[in-house]
Formats: sequence, structure tokens, C-alpha cells
Amino acid sequence: KPSGGFSKEAVVRILKNVVLVFSSGYILFYFSELLFWARVRPNDNLAGWLMTWLAYSLLTFAFLWLVSRYHISSFWPLFLAGACFGWLAEGLLVQTTYEDLPLSISFTGLAWHALLSVGLGWGLLPASLGGRPRRSIWIAALTGLGYGLWAICWWLEPDGGVSSLPQFALHAFISAALYLPACFLLKWSASEPFHPSRGLTIAVGLLYLVYFLLVTLPAAPVALLLLPALLGLAWLGLRGTARRANGPTMLETLAEPVRPGRYLALLALPVAATVVYAAALALDLKWQTNWLLYLITTPAGFILFITAWVKSRRMAKTPG
Repeated sequence: KPSGGFSKEAVVRILKNVVLVFSSGYILFYFSELLFWARVRPNDNLAGWLMTWLAYSLLTFAFLWLVSRYHISSFWPLFLAGACFGWLAEGLLVQTTYEDLPLSISFTGLAWHALLSVGLGWGLLPASLGGRPRRSIWIAALTGLGYGLWAICWWLEPDGGVSSLPQFALHAFISAALYLPACFLLKWSASEPFHPSRGLTIAVGLLYLVYFLLVTLPAAPVALLLLPALLGLAWLGLRGTARRANGPTMLETLAEPVRPGRYLALLALPVAATVVYAAALALDLKWQTNWLLYLITTPAGFILFITAWVKSRRMAKTPG
């Protein structure tokens, strides 16, 4: 170690922490944006996607800090951390959390971001790669089935449109092809504990605060009361999990290495989505699948959050 420099171990730790943030950021960007919009919109471009990935990575920093700080090792506290991520995405970065209260508290912060982006895309699918290959393929294929059905809802939306089969397939396969290395890098980088410096953590927090004051509040003044209340409620639930956490954390579980060929199972996602989309085009389906998802996941988001919060608070009260 040179005088005043970093040791090799410190450099590796910093590198893995940076990779963890950006690989997780892409995974959450992929599930939250690319799968949500399910097509290339007229105003989409590479620069815009890169900026959105960067924005998601900044929000992912807070999510990973919660996962590490509160030793999250199971679904219920993970959902609470996912709720924080979802409310930061929809209540800080954009202001959709305040557009149709109280239902907009759940959709999309809880119903999509916490449940699908975090629970499924960041948690279940990468973790499944360490089990039987058939299980990973089935989970990815069922995800693709839902993705393909969701995609056709945009045919009926005023700002939507019908993508051709080649257009949809290209979007589905290219974005999924990047999801595979993101999962690989997530597993590689998760082997190092996520411990950002206090200075960096404070700097990111100040960046959130400045954005909140200059962008969020002018657009949605109700955020002054609602966003801190929502985040505080989730944080209160998470406090009980750190003392009672048992077994490996989620990051430790995700860090378990798998053979490179296992990642190919994730391609079942775009394959299934493209098959469903092709069938919908052939049958000229006019299904408002967005309403079906909305009616199911919006109440589910509230129920899951309440359940996670109650379980976490009971955990806090249980004698050690």
C-alpha cells in the first residue's frame, strides 16, 4: 500500500460497490421503464435511456444502503426497502405518487416498483439462477408471459401505438440481453459488502434534498408532507428487522456464484413475451390488460406493505 493511497482490497471493494450500484440500477431501470413502456417511444433515444439509467442508479444507491444497513434477508423487509425505492422514483424523481391519491400511493410505487422491479427483477429472478435451471426458465417465461400481455395494453392508449412484431422483438431481446450481464455483475459485485463512505452517503442524500426542493416541491407541494411520511413509515418498519435478522442477507444470497450457462435461462423472458405478442397481433386482441394488472396489483401493493410493516414491527417487539 503506497503512502496516502488505497490498498488493493480497498480498491476492489470500491470497484465492486460501484458496479453493484450501476448493475442494480440497470436491473431496476429495465423492469421499471423498459418493460413498463414495452416499446420504443417516439421521443426515446440512447442519450435519454443513459440519463434515465443514471437517475435510477442514484435511487438504487438508497435502496442498496437500506438492504445493507438493515441486514435484509427475506421478502417482507425487502418489500419495505422496495417501497422506499418506488416512492423515491415516483414521488421524488417524478410526481405520479400525488396524481390520484390515495390509489397512486400504490400504483406504481408499490404495485410495480416494489413488487415487480425489486421483488421479481432484482430479487427472485437473479436468486433463482442458483437453483434448478428449469425453475429459472419457468420464472423467466412466466414473467415474459405477463410482459407480452402488458405490452398490448398500449395499443388502446392515446399515447400508445402498435409496434410491429420485429420492433417489439428487437426491443425485448436487446433490453433483455443487457439484463443478463447486469445480473452477472450484480452477483459478482454483491460478494463485497456494500459500505459506501459517510461522505458519499451524505452527498447523495443532499442531492436528493436539492432535487426535492427545486423540482419536486414546485411541481407537487403536497410532497412536503406525504413523501417524508411514506418514507418514514417504511423506515420505521425496517428498524425492527436489523436486530432480528437471521441467516445470510439478500446480497449474500445473490452473491452465490452460478455457472455462466445458467444466465441463458433468463432469455425465456423475451422469448415468451415475443410469442405472446405475436399471438396477440395474429388474433388482433383488444384487451385492456393494464386495467387487469391495475385492479390486481394496486390493492396487493397496499396489502403487502401493511403486512410487511406489521411483521417487521412484531419482529422488533419480540425479545432477543
